[in-house]
Parts: sequence; structure tokens; C-alpha cells
Amino acid sequence: MTATTGRSRATTPPDQNDERTVGDLLLDADISARELLWDAPPDSAKAKARLWGEVIEAAADLWSSFPDRTGNPSMERIHKLTLGMHRTQQRTGWPGVGEGDPHLERVVENLSRATEMISSRRHPTAPLSELGHLDSEAARTRIMHVVYVAAHGVGQALWQYNRDLRRVLNAKHRLDPGQSADQSHNLLVRVGTAEQLAAAYLQGRWPGRLTGQHREPVAPARLEQAVASWDVQARRTLAASPTAADVLFTVKVERDLTVTGGRIVAAAAQLGAIDTGQHADRLQPALVQLDEAWARLGGDLEQITGRARRVDPDLLRSGAALRASLREVTVDLGAHADPATMAERADLRAASLEVHRGLVAAIDLGYVVRDAITDPELTAPARGVQAACLLFAVQPDEGAWVDAADAYANRPVRLPEPLRESLAERNADVVAAAVRVDSAGTFLGVNRQSSPSDPSTDGRGHEERAIGVRPAPDPGYECDW
Repeated sequence: MTATTGRSRATTPPDQNDERTVGDLLLDADISARELLWDAPPDSAKAKARLWGEVIEAAADLWSSFPDRTGNPSMERIHKLTLGMHRTQQRTGWPGVGEGDPHLERVVENLSRATEMISSRRHPTAPLSELGHLDSEAARTRIMHVVYVAAHGVGQALWQYNRDLRRVLNAKHRLDPGQSADQSHNLLVRVGTAEQLAAAYLQGRWPGRLTGQHREPVAPARLEQAVASWDVQARRTLAASPTAADVLFTVKVERDLTVTGGRIVAAAAQLGAIDTGQHADRLQPALVQLDEAWARLGGDLEQITGRARRVDPDLLRSGAALRASLREVTVDLGAHADPATMAERADLRAASLEVHRGLVAAIDLGYVVRDAITDPELTAPARGVQAACLLFAVQPDEGAWVDAADAYANRPVRLPEPLRESLAERNADVVAAAVRVDSAGTFLGVNRQSSPSDPSTDGRGHEERAIGVRPAPDPGYECDW
């Protein structure tokens, strides 16, 4: 099935260099779907509607690639329902061509990659063992949870979109071209039906059936390699010709490292693998400040970048590998792993050292990010830049920050100097917070001379590079998987 964007998933083959497992891909798809729940404004409804059919097609393809003893028809019912919806979209022309939702695109890419891996490795007539059957059931449960959560996220955006259109109709009795209250309502009903079917399948299965998932032992060097590869690739991408989306993705991955890596460090402290008092009094507060600093910078960049989220493939791959290596330790079934489970999977003291090394690298990486966001040649979509200027900068005495024609066409435009200065201030907070994490984590025994934060990287010590930090706001948002 080809989406209403006019493109097929076959035109964007999965990355052959992606070394994540099927379990990693399914978990990333699940988390991407959950992010929809926090990013469902009404203006995203059409982008989500364009990709909903692709999500279901990718889920159905992966579902059918697993051997099945039960013959449960739930996914087939959802797939047929979505095919009917797609025919309606083709007939009515709504939501029309345009960009898709970045979260759903990530879901489709992960599910498609998993399908390719299963199809290339398993002989279609090979007998299924009991352990294989349990693993298959666990995978189907995860796939259906992806569909369930994605349906809820899409439904949220459609409901708000339809509500706003009804208000416009009540006031003006007409809508702008390309808008449709009836078609959006019809899709809302169909997506709601898919959500109900998925919920019925998950009842009694989620998260219990996930216990049957086959798990390979955690490779001791995986986290170390992922942290190092990410650091190298982030610098390489940002030192070239980065886009605003590249910078935003870098900030998001760094925040993931802070939050998820912080769970590993907290587990190590709780079990006595590292000094409990030093962690509670020094390192944990420093990690909270670093999380908040990344969150503020990321929020500003999201405003500027809008929904244009095309990221450098190499950066995307290394970021995904880092996230997978962290979640391999910290995620269990449908929630966070407890400290004892983490300790069974990894040497928590060694893992804490690797997390700290990665976080300390944010000091120098922060300067690389600063160079990228203050580069006069950096561009972003005109509407995002205009909206950000209204929030972060004073309106100029003459003219406007963004040309009206550029804003109408949403062309890439350069960031005005006041906006670059605002971003640089946010970035200064990140560097200062990373310096605090470096100092607070010295009790872990990291060799500072060989760590990525070595002052020789630019000839100045951390104390000379530190920038004063403004008072911290309320704690930053942390997604509870």
C-alpha cells in the first residue's frame, strides 16, 4: 500500500548498517509510538493521518513474518479496516500530499527493518520450538502495543483537529481549502475502532506475554562502543554542514543519555556498586540540572525546526545504537527494569563509568553544538523561525524577522542573530551543567586525562570555559515508558 504522501516504503529501504536486534527495533518502535502521546497538537493531525496506513501495513507485514500457532485474526482485522480507510482517503483527497509525522516515520522504519531481518534469517518451513513460540507471542504482543499506542496518539490529534474545525464551521460556516471536518471525523472513528481491537488483543497479554521474549546476554562492550561511536559521529555531523534537525536530534540523544544513563548510575548506587552518598549529594543533582539544560535547549530547537526532522542517516544510526544499548540494560517488559534486573544484565559500576564518560563528553560537544547553532549559514523552516522569534526575540523596528513569502512557502531561512544568541545562552547552560556532572562524578574513578573532557581538546581548563548558569526552572519532563 502506498501512503497518501505518494511514496512507498519500498523507496526507502532499511539501513543495512543498522546492527540493532529485532527486540531493539520493536522497543524503539514502541517508544516512538508513546512519544505521540506527548506530541499531538491539532496541526499535526494531517501528517499523522498520512502515515497511519503505513504504520498498520508495516505492523501487519511484521506480524505475518513470525510463525503462528494460534491463527489469531486481530491484526488482519485491523489491516483490512485500514485498507478501507486508505481507499476513502484516495477517493476524497484528504489529508492530501505532504510531510508525514516524524514519530510515525520512525515506527514504520523500525518495523520494516525488523521484518527484513526476520524474513532473511528464518527458513519459512522450519519447525517452531516451544521457546520460539513464546518469543513469537512476545513479539506479537509488542507489535500490537505499538498499534494500540499509535492509534491513541493519532486519535488525540484528530480529535483536537476536528474539534477546532467544528468551531470554525459554527463561526464562519466554511473551511479553508484542504480542510475537512467530515473526513477527519470518519478517520477518527476508524482509528478508534483499530484502537479498540488492539486493546482487546492486549487484554490479559500485556505485559505478561513479554516474558517469553528471547534475550541474548548483554555484550559487555556494547555500551562502551555505542557511547564512543555516538560521540565521534555527533562531532563529525555537526562539524560538516548540519541542519537544524541534526542539531535537535543530537540534543535529544544527549538528553536520553542523561536520563536513561542516570537510571543505570542510580541503580549502581542503590546496590552499593558506587558510593551512595556521593551519588545522592553530588552526582544526582548535577544530572537533574544537565537534564533540564538539555530539555530547555531541545524545546527551543523543536520550536524552530517545526516538523522538518530529516536527520543525517549516520547520525540517526549511531543515536539509535546508543539508545538501544542503554535500554538493553534499563527496560524490562513494559516498564523500567529494577536495580536487581539491571545488575543481572550488566556490571553496573563499569556501566556507570561509561555513562559518566559519555556525559562528560557533553562539555566539548556543547561547544560543537554552539558553533552549529551560531553559524550564520544555519537554516530552518521559515514558519518555525518566525514562531520562535515571536517567543524568544523582540520584534524589529522595521519589517519582520521572516519574509512573508518565505513564511507562506515555509522555505528554509537563516536564523536571525537574536535567535542565534538566545540559543547560545541555552547552550551555555548545557556546558556549565556538564562541567558540574564531570566534577560530581570524580568519585567514580574516571581518568580525567583520558576522558573525552580532557582540557587539552582546546587548550583551556573547564573552569575557564564554564559559563554562569541562570536559576533552574521546575524539573524537566521525563517520559515514563
